[in-house]
Formats: sequence, C-alpha cells, structure tokens
Amino acid sequence: MEDQRLRARERWPEAFEGLSALQAHALEQALVSSWHEGVEPTVDLVRDVVARVRSEISFDEFKHRVLRRGGIR
Repeated sequence: MEDQRLRARERWPEAFEGLSALQAHALEQALVSSWHEGVEPTVDLVRDVVARVRSEISFDEFKHRVLRRGGIR
C-alpha cells in the first residue's frame, strides 16, 4: 500500500527551522491541505507559505505569487 502522507517536515525540514510550534503547525496544515486538494507542493510554494506564516509577505502578495506561478496573472 502506498504511503498517503505528505511528510512535509521530512521533505522540507529547513522550512520549519525557527518557527514557533504554532507557526510550524500552520505551515504543515497549509501544505497538507493543498496536497489533499491535488496540489503537489513545490519548493517555491513552500517558500511562499513559509514567508506568509512568518508574516514576511501579505496575503495579497502570497496570492499574487501563487496566481503568477499558475499562469493566471
């Protein structure tokens, strides 16, 4: 049987460095949620989610980056 877990902390351990427990949980939940919706997280997506979790970028900037990568903008 194929493993049906994303294993975000194992795949991108550097993304979780320096995050509080709450921020790490938010990051993991965001990645797992999108993965369950059929989005395979890329390094760029993980970086953007981390930046958003750390409040380094606004939600509007996050949305702009995601849409741009998707070829929508």
